[in-house]
Amino acid sequence: MRFPNPLRPLTTRLGAVAWSFFGHRRLRQGDHRGAVRAFHEALRRRPGRFRELMNVAQAHLCAREFEEARRFLAHAREADPAHYDLRAASMLSRCGFDLEAVCRPPAQTRATPVAQAARTAAHITPASLPFGDCRDVDEYARFRAMPPITSAEIEGMDWDATLGDLLDE
Repeated sequence: MRFPNPLRPLTTRLGAVAWSFFGHRRLRQGDHRGAVRAFHEALRRRPGRFRELMNVAQAHLCAREFEEARRFLAHAREADPAHYDLRAASMLSRCGFDLEAVCRPPAQTRATPVAQAARTAAHITPASLPFGDCRDVDEYARFRAMPPITSAEIEGMDWDATLGDLLDE
């Protein structure tokens, strides 16, 4: 028979705090990869926590890994939207990053319509779509917050009207 360890939550939290301390120390020393590893270890010990997610995003930004940083910023926003709205911009600005610029997907060059038509699905990679089909982190957060489509909604759908809307009839 196994007895619950009453100190387990405390040791888990202290472990995460220690790894976060090491991560911040590595950032100050300029060891960005070491900071990423340390913050990931803190996040592993306390998954889904806003502070740990923001620390990982900050480390990825310092390491110039923008796609990973955007992914962890989106997770931080999902974990605690109110906290994200209040603190994310100030946390990143202290490190020299602008939240709006970071969360915006990379600017794509304007191509002529012929060049755009020449693109095929083979050229699209997950790296070129940081938020899937979503334009930015806001749309991604709204999409993730939507409930799944129920079978009643599918059965009640007027497919002719939907097709007409898509074809602009």
